[in-house]
Amino acid sequence: MDFAQKIYINNKPLILTTDTKAYTAKHPIASGYISFTGAFPRNFRLALQHISKRGTLGAIIEDFSPENLQEELYELYKPIDAGGGVVTNEKDEVLMIYRRGKWDLPKGKCDDGEDIDECALREVSEETGLNKLKLGDKICDTYHVYSQKGENLLKRTAWYKMKGTLKEEPIPQAEENILEARWVSDEELPSVVYKSYEAIREVMQMAGVKW
Repeated sequence: MDFAQKIYINNKPLILTTDTKAYTAKHPIASGYISFTGAFPRNFRLALQHISKRGTLGAIIEDFSPENLQEELYELYKPIDAGGGVVTNEKDEVLMIYRRGKWDLPKGKCDDGEDIDECALREVSEETGLNKLKLGDKICDTYHVYSQKGENLLKRTAWYKMKGTLKEEPIPQAEENILEARWVSDEELPSVVYKSYEAIREVMQMAGVKW
């Protein structure tokens, strides 16, 4: 079975795959990505340099071995786990947060020994102040990289559908630099989603949210 993993770096995708041709057939936009063959340090370096340039779309690295791709990725970035949620209420409004100039979905890192679904519920609750959340089906995993305190990290976020209620008023978690947490209606979604991240839009689409 073909392997493909999408990692967002500064809101641009790095694709790791065992079959570039099959991936681009499913995702035509990837035909505009720069492509490399072999999970070599040089190829990762060149791919990251390309992604950092303005106007570029993304990069693909192909290797016959998923393990080789993962090992080289982990040489560059320390993997950590996180959980988050696409929360809807009785009116099918979506719970979103505003942080660092972008609209986002609530999420956060797992504590040691914590199950990923428990992490997702806890983090959504902490970031939005909602306590009457009901966990639904898992949606997907997303990956993105960032630097914190001089360390390069690869965050895998497990996303779940959740149900909330209008009986609770969202309260933004100030210590996490969240300026606003609120229910977003169908009418507001297009303008709000436009000011979000590509990965967040993908998660919402996979959760069945339309705008």
